[in-house]
Amino acid sequence: MALKAKTWELRWPALGIDRGRGHERVYSAVGYPTPWAVNCRLEDALTGRFRGGSFTGISAESKDSPVYRDRAITFSGAVIKVSRQGSQSDFSFSKDVSDMQRPTLFTLAEAGGTGGTVVEVVPHEDRSMLCFTADETWVQQGDPLNGPLKNVSREVGIVAAGGWCKNHDTVYFLSSRGLYSVGADGGGLKALSEERVPEDLVGASGGTLRYKHADRGVYIFPSGADVDWFYDTARDQFWPFTTDTTDSHVLIGPLRIGGPNQKALVQTITGVMAASSATVTWRIIAGDSAEEVCDDGKLAIEAHIADSDYEQYVSAEGAWSTGRAKTAWPRVRGAWIVLWLSSASTWAYESMVLEAVPFGRQRG
Repeated sequence: MALKAKTWELRWPALGIDRGRGHERVYSAVGYPTPWAVNCRLEDALTGRFRGGSFTGISAESKDSPVYRDRAITFSGAVIKVSRQGSQSDFSFSKDVSDMQRPTLFTLAEAGGTGGTVVEVVPHEDRSMLCFTADETWVQQGDPLNGPLKNVSREVGIVAAGGWCKNHDTVYFLSSRGLYSVGADGGGLKALSEERVPEDLVGASGGTLRYKHADRGVYIFPSGADVDWFYDTARDQFWPFTTDTTDSHVLIGPLRIGGPNQKALVQTITGVMAASSATVTWRIIAGDSAEEVCDDGKLAIEAHIADSDYEQYVSAEGAWSTGRAKTAWPRVRGAWIVLWLSSASTWAYESMVLEAVPFGRQRG
């Protein structure tokens, strides 16, 4: 009796990177995440369609010195100094309480309290100014001379000066706990990366952020990291990138091709690429668990980018050109697999079909 084959039709992992939840995936029409990718995102570079492909990151940029309500802002230690309104070089303090434009200073504390070391301030129009220490967030509302100062969080601060960016009235900032967003008025503080990429952004000691309206997203540059990150604000997705190479990589999977305590044999794999797409190399990484193939896939991509040997992770490989590719027979045996797609040029992906049949028991 012929063994019954199982078939998967696999489209782009439209939910971005997700390393904070279980490795197993549910593949459905609504989309699924990827365990790792570099220089890819949902919206492809060829046509702007939502099917993935290569993506070119950008570089970090410095920020201007803060000015709020026509006052220059400086800070040192726990003290924030504010210049005379309309004269940004005048920090000469006056006892004339009738002078409503006079310079002033304040600390991030309630009356009688001791403020922490100020790391950054983020003005917003003439209405409010977010003020950060390493582990606290405050908001100055109205003019610093007489407006209220309110605490937003006593647990979340910013990792470094420049570790923020703004889109309209939303501020994104990198804390030691990951990426956060908050209203420019101090409302709606929200953790964005804790469940998706906790180990990659938590614990950063520094970094800068940049918002690009054309891409509808935040570029994150953590200090000392192997990759930078793009956060798609419209779709709540994270995608890693590096400007050190133009190659792009994505993992599809993991797929449990065998049943409980059973292995399977990948018989065929067929890929469909977009028109004008560059050639894409496919590779299959097999193993005994979802965690194993995901970790090996990430290690293989990192080795490829570092121009090191990655063949130890790969069980089969081939290439797809534009349009419908010829079917390949990889004959890869395992309980779990992950598919690694990569290209050295701009590409876009339509779908692929993989077929596997049961092939022996999984031991141990």
